[in-house]
Order: sequence, then C-alpha cells, then structure tokens
Amino acid sequence: MPLKYTNKLQDKRVLIFGATSGIGYAVAEASIEHGAKLIISGSKQERLLRTIERLKASYPDIKDDQIVPLPLDLSPVSELEQKLPEFLSAASENGTKKIDHIVFTAGDMVNLSAGIAAASYSYINSIMAIRLIAPTLIAKEIAAADYKYVNKSAQTSITLTSGTAHLRSRNGWSVVAMVSAALEGICHGLAVDLAPVRVNVVNPGVVNTELLGGAPAEIIEKFKETTLTKKLGQPEDIAEAYLYSMKDSSADGSTILSDNGKVLAS
Repeated sequence: MPLKYTNKLQDKRVLIFGATSGIGYAVAEASIEHGAKLIISGSKQERLLRTIERLKASYPDIKDDQIVPLPLDLSPVSELEQKLPEFLSAASENGTKKIDHIVFTAGDMVNLSAGIAAASYSYINSIMAIRLIAPTLIAKEIAAADYKYVNKSAQTSITLTSGTAHLRSRNGWSVVAMVSAALEGICHGLAVDLAPVRVNVVNPGVVNTELLGGAPAEIIEKFKETTLTKKLGQPEDIAEAYLYSMKDSSADGSTILSDNGKVLAS
C-alpha cells in the first residue's frame, strides 16, 4: 500500500537545533519514524552521541548514516555569525546534500519570570540571544550564501519555536512576551524574505520536559489548572506541530498553537 502521507519526509534531510532533549528530541523521534535523515545539533558532542544511543535503542533498525551528530555552541551569540558558514557547510556536505527542513527548538536555562523590575540589559539580552537572535542569524546565513545549504523550494521549511506569553499577559513575563511576539514577527518577515522556502513558528504552552523536572507538585498542578484540558503538553504531542510544518507545503508564515487551550482558559 503506498503511503503518500507518512512518506512525505522519507529520505529528507532534517536539521534539528536542540535535539538532545524535550521537544527537539521528540521531533527527532518523529522524523525517524517518517524515514527522514537527521542532522542533530547541540552544544556538546557527548550529549549528541548519547542522544543517538537513545534513538537507536528505541529504533534498532536505524542505519548508521541516518543520524549525523554536529555540535554547535550557539552561545555566545555574538560569535555565532562566524561559526555558521562552516557548520552549515558540514551539515549540507558543502552543499552537495542540501537540507530540506530546519527545526529550531534550542533554549537555555535562564529565569524566564524575573519580572520587569529586574529586567536589566543583560537579562533582556539573555532571553533574546538563543531564542530569537540565533535562529535569525541562521536564516541570514542561508540567504547570504544564496541557498547553498538548503533546497530553494516550497518543499523546504524552517520551523521556529515561540510560546504563548504574548497572547495572554501574566505578571512578571513582560520580557518573555516581547521575545514570543518577536518570534512571530520574524517568522512572518522570513517567510517573505526566504520565499519560496517556508517559515513557520510553533507556539507551545507549558510542556512536560526535563526543564519541569524540579518543579514542585503544586506548581505543576497550577499549570494544569490554567488550561482547558487540565493537563500539560507532552513533547510527543507537540512534535506533531513540527511534522505538520514540514509536511504541508502550503503552510507558510503560519503560527501553530499547541497549548491545551491555555490562551482561552479563564
């Protein structure tokens, strides 16, 4: 039986930033199940190799060349511009095997709710650096290199990751709301600038990832109560949003909301 829907990613080259944990890891799993070839990126080679071991344990039929680890430390972001040409050249084997899809889920450990009274320049910059500036510089390098590294086609996509802070204001989250809104803005702008390459953004709500591992039980319950479904998002569910962005060649400049109805909850 031909599988014209699930085979849309068969043998496609998918570059995932932030693939070692959380949503990024779930996207890696989902991409493998759809037959894609992965380039997984993170700051440390050891973590990338452990990630490959985890994936091979779950999917024993993975071929040796189906997952390529390619470390890149996104920080300090002031040095990223100099690193990207070599990195993207390696990811595309000097343009001979162009990238079909880029997924950006990378983040870093910062206090996201420090409050506006504590919003110093360095704090604001720390929130923006990895989440907003890094993916913008990646897009810039793709354009500057005249699409040497990616296929210039509507079948090619870049998927960013934002959130819901700008859709429903909460005390103490002004800076995060600014960055979330900016990610939607850059998504729209890049969709125009990089056309026909498609650019979309996924807006997850609170997701049950490793970052929540140390949160007290009462905080977790509070998060659940702020949604319509009374549950947290799961990485394997949110991953479907990224698959949609990659597979639907008509989805461009789109915001994909996956938040358990949090924005609508009273």
